[in-house]
Amino acid sequence: MDKRSALWPPALVYLAGVAVVVLWPDPVDRPASGDLANAIAWLHAGGLPRWIGYVQIEWLANVAFFVPFGAFAVLLGFPAWAGVLAGAGFSAAAEAAQLALLPERTASLWDIAANALGTMLGAAAVAAVARLRSRRHGLPGPARGTAREP
Repeated sequence: MDKRSALWPPALVYLAGVAVVVLWPDPVDRPASGDLANAIAWLHAGGLPRWIGYVQIEWLANVAFFVPFGAFAVLLGFPAWAGVLAGAGFSAAAEAAQLALLPERTASLWDIAANALGTMLGAAAVAAVARLRSRRHGLPGPARGTAREP
């Protein structure tokens, strides 16, 4: 099995996990809301600026949640731009499903933006590493927006 073929199973498991989280009927962080509030208060007491609260941390979590989407896309041989469009599209579809089907969930354009940013960061990181490795080994660089074998 080549390297790219070996990446499909974990990529599909990741996508299934994302689907479960974004289509869960209730907000996935609801059971931990008290613990999250305590953790943020602890961080504020330790010096975290007060303007950084739940909303900012949740947005950054949305960014981080989609970094693997972009990374997998490029590692699987898709152009980075296609991976970013797919990540944004997947996120938009999830938000539309939340709006239409899940009354306990809150659909948000900010979530789509965060997920698209995360996808872009993941794709860019893998593409950058592939370019550096190609240069280091004297190989021609990958086609623009794609990654050669990692």
